[in-house]
Amino acid sequence: MNRMRGFSLIELMIVVAIAGILAAVAVPAYTEHIARGKIAQGVEALSEAKVRMEQVFNANRSYMLADGSCPDFSASFSGLPFTIAHSPACTANTFTLKITGTSAGGMSGYWYSINESNEKKSATPSSTGNCWLMSKGGSC
Repeated sequence: MNRMRGFSLIELMIVVAIAGILAAVAVPAYTEHIARGKIAQGVEALSEAKVRMEQVFNANRSYMLADGSCPDFSASFSGLPFTIAHSPACTANTFTLKITGTSAGGMSGYWYSINESNEKKSATPSSTGNCWLMSKGGSC
C-alpha cells in the first residue's frame, strides 16, 4: 500500500484562512500602536518646548527674545513626524506652541497645542478636544 504524504487542498485552504484572519486583526492593532508611539514622541517634544519657553521667560521676563521674535525650536526637534511652531505668535506674557503632524510621517490630521497656562488642546482624524494620547476604547 502506498501512503499519501503532504497536505490536502482543504487543509491548505484552512491554514490560509486562519492566517488571513490573524493578519486582519494584527495589522490594524500594529498600525495603532505605531501611531500612539509617534504621538508620544510629539507630545514629549511639545512639553520640552514649553519648558524651554519658561526658561526664556525666566531669563528675559518675557516669552519674546530681545529682538522681539519668538524662540524657534524647529531645528531642535527635527526628525519627528510633527512640525513645531508658535500658533499664534508669542507675546511678552503669552505663548501657544503647536505641533502639527506631517503626511510624510504618517500623522496628517493630528495636532496638539499647549500654552503658558498649561491648557492643552488637540485634534486627531477621529476626534477633537483635550486628548493628548490615544487610548484603546477611549474617546480619543
